[in-house]
Amino acid sequence: MTKSTEMADFTDQLIGICGAAHVLTGDEIEPRYRRDWLGLYESHPLYVVRPDSTEAVAAIMKACAATKTPVIPLGGNSGLTGATIAGEAEGILLLSLERMNQIRSIDGDGQVMIAEAGCILENLHKAADQAGLMFPLVFGAKGTAHIGGALGTNAGGLNVIRYGNARALCMGLEVVTASGEVMDLLPALKKDNTGYDLINLMVGSEGTLGIITAATLKLVPRPEAYATAMVVVPDVSAALKLMNFVQARTGGRVEAFELFGQLMYDLCVKYLDHITAPFSYSPPLSVLVEIAAGSAEDAKTDADGKLALTQQFEDILGEAFETGIAEDAVIAYSETQRRNLWTMREDTLDAMQRHGNWLLSDVSFQVSDLPGAIADLEAAFAAIAPGPFCIAFGHMGDGNLHSCARPFDEDPADHPAEAAAIKQALQDAVVKWRGSISAEHGIGTDKQAAMRELKDPVAYEMLKSIKTALDPDNLLNPGKLLM
Repeated sequence: MTKSTEMADFTDQLIGICGAAHVLTGDEIEPRYRRDWLGLYESHPLYVVRPDSTEAVAAIMKACAATKTPVIPLGGNSGLTGATIAGEAEGILLLSLERMNQIRSIDGDGQVMIAEAGCILENLHKAADQAGLMFPLVFGAKGTAHIGGALGTNAGGLNVIRYGNARALCMGLEVVTASGEVMDLLPALKKDNTGYDLINLMVGSEGTLGIITAATLKLVPRPEAYATAMVVVPDVSAALKLMNFVQARTGGRVEAFELFGQLMYDLCVKYLDHITAPFSYSPPLSVLVEIAAGSAEDAKTDADGKLALTQQFEDILGEAFETGIAEDAVIAYSETQRRNLWTMREDTLDAMQRHGNWLLSDVSFQVSDLPGAIADLEAAFAAIAPGPFCIAFGHMGDGNLHSCARPFDEDPADHPAEAAAIKQALQDAVVKWRGSISAEHGIGTDKQAAMRELKDPVAYEMLKSIKTALDPDNLLNPGKLLM
């Protein structure tokens, strides 16, 4: 049998499983499947296949296992590390799970939902809200990101400080293996001590160990009210003290605590026409803080319409002013004002992109080490090249920084030496402070070399052993995560 005949037979198999409209090749493959979200990578899949069921995914994987066809699972394509890019001449089948977008069930008593991998995050938020609950995994790409991809990268986001990242919100999984078998681990068991934790193994594996087709997700009671403020702080140490102070005064009800360096603030004010600047000046360092109601009493309003929770927050911030860990604040007194502050945070990347291309990073440190790590990075970046940069930006509550830099305020691609030096400075800080080179975006292709260099060597070899055991033919997202 010739190669072309084998390919035709394989194509016919795929069409038999998914239908001709959902098996794309050559010029049929749309541009959205050929680029990553940042536009940094070109993708060259041989096929794009769009199944609509777990059974179809299993059948596709069996066909791929028989023909040794490599497979990359694709969600909303909003990743930032090139984890779903197909190289040229690799014969990659891009498995898009976009049609698997059903919420199979919502259990209000158990406070869980079962959702297919192609469900858009924002749709899960709406469904949970209609059930009187909340799915608290929230980040800027919520309108495009799929839950399968969020689990595959163990996404974090804005509410990790209280609810944890994707792994903490995943109670069960349905996974198709490299050989096309279906592993059903969907029951929402809070206790299950039957051996290795396969659910947590799959979460964060970036599609290299199995294909997530559905997940059982933890829901939480929806807070009856929020109090939100942008608070100016004198420095990072004060921000850390403020976070712990607010946590203590609210009994752990801080929903978010986001660092906002001056550059990020200025970019948002300059480029985001749909937001209103919180302050009349440009604060050197501020934090977006949100706390949630702890009881029905917190959600009551006075004669002027002010929430009891807002008054509570005012009192807490007043104490913070007296102790010197806060210098100024703008408090949201309406949902419109609250959404303005959150839109500013969620659309920061959009503002950055309107300015130009940046060298972006996603690193984490122990929370108590943030003041020292940020100081080290600021000194290192300033010594490498003039131009805008911001270190103190990100999810302070979980130690996750999203620093950025533009050497000479130009495209980093035009200054490779400086860009390389900035990347090295990040790695040096991670080593010194025993942090992580990837906090929530994953490894993909972008951070493979850094991971191999910085990961504990025993741990790295164990990861490779797991990959070999579960995917001996290296069919699942080959060339990603591990080298």
